[in-house]
Amino acid sequence: MIRAVLFGTYTATHPANRLLAAQLQAAGLDVTLCHEPLWERTRDKTATFFGARSLARLGLAYLGAAQRLRRRFRAAPRPDLVVTGFNGQLDVPLARLVAGRRARLVFAPLVTLTETLVDDRQVYARGGLKGRAARALDRWTLRLSDLVLTDTEAHRRWIADRLDPAARTATVYLGAEPFFRPTAPRTRRADEPLRVLFYGQYVPLHGTYVIVEAAALLAREAGIEITMIGTGPERALATRLATMRHVASLRFEDWEAYEQLPARLAACDVALGIFGPTSKARMVIPTKVYQAAAAGRAVVTMDTPALREVFTPEVDVLTVRAGDPRALAAMLRRLRDDPALAPRIGSAAGRLLVEHLDPAAQGARMRTVLAAAFPDLATRFAPVPSALTPAFAGLPPR
Repeated sequence: MIRAVLFGTYTATHPANRLLAAQLQAAGLDVTLCHEPLWERTRDKTATFFGARSLARLGLAYLGAAQRLRRRFRAAPRPDLVVTGFNGQLDVPLARLVAGRRARLVFAPLVTLTETLVDDRQVYARGGLKGRAARALDRWTLRLSDLVLTDTEAHRRWIADRLDPAARTATVYLGAEPFFRPTAPRTRRADEPLRVLFYGQYVPLHGTYVIVEAAALLAREAGIEITMIGTGPERALATRLATMRHVASLRFEDWEAYEQLPARLAACDVALGIFGPTSKARMVIPTKVYQAAAAGRAVVTMDTPALREVFTPEVDVLTVRAGDPRALAAMLRRLRDDPALAPRIGSAAGRLLVEHLDPAAQGARMRTVLAAAFPDLATRFAPVPSALTPAFAGLPPR
């Protein structure tokens, strides 16, 4: 059997990392953890989180975590694969240091520092010292890795064009945790409003101002209620905008337990994805889109090349132009006035996730990718177990 260790300070509470562990297990690998929590201690990473003083504190904390990781790694049996995931940019050099050049190093970053901190959030100036440092670290991690797993083909092409054309990359779509499963559409009476749900961390790619402006356009119309769950860098901007526009049908809520999200999805008619007109937004399929689709809910999100790699507009997803509140408002009116539309789109989305992105399919895809990258391991995959024990037990809050 092939032994894999999930190594580093990657954000263990993020669904992408739990899905990574599950996909490796479903591929027939023996997965263990060598993890030290660091980044998940701060949920909402505002600009101050990336300031000099904060980074100095985090640097000291990382040094301590690195020493503990190094001791734990060397005390355990040597793995065949060393894997690190989302928020693991600093873990890749450390993994190469402790595991040596003979180790097979797999990195599943989900996003790069350049696209997040420079292009999307614009925390660092592109030509500034910190912006150049982020780009340099991205390129270093790509070159140190034997295989880089991207979440979409669009993202894989961006890495080749903008960072390192020589990096060995492969795409493995995220999907959703089995925790999210299809439920029957809500039966909406004629006198009930269309219930619309957004949840997220209020980062630029979400384009939450588009949701608020769309709600303002619908403010004088009956039959649509929008709830926005979460906190983050642009939450204050969104609430101020809602106050300025006198939007009474829009409700803001703070985060609740992650385990409650399937119930919140089951209680809504429509889930909202992302709408920000940023380059990063065009390359990703957010976890919230996969989760809502897996729950059998109609998703409205921006139309992007990445989205079309998995979903088909008007079949299993509804799309609008990026950054366009009028288009979003028009789509919500359409859903309100056509009671059959949301259940039809949601049911098709649920079938898509069950048929093409279930654990067995994801495991087979991961197995194919790893066998192609490391041919000498191809004959050592264990039979896929009929029941998997998740590498990440429980569902810690995001």
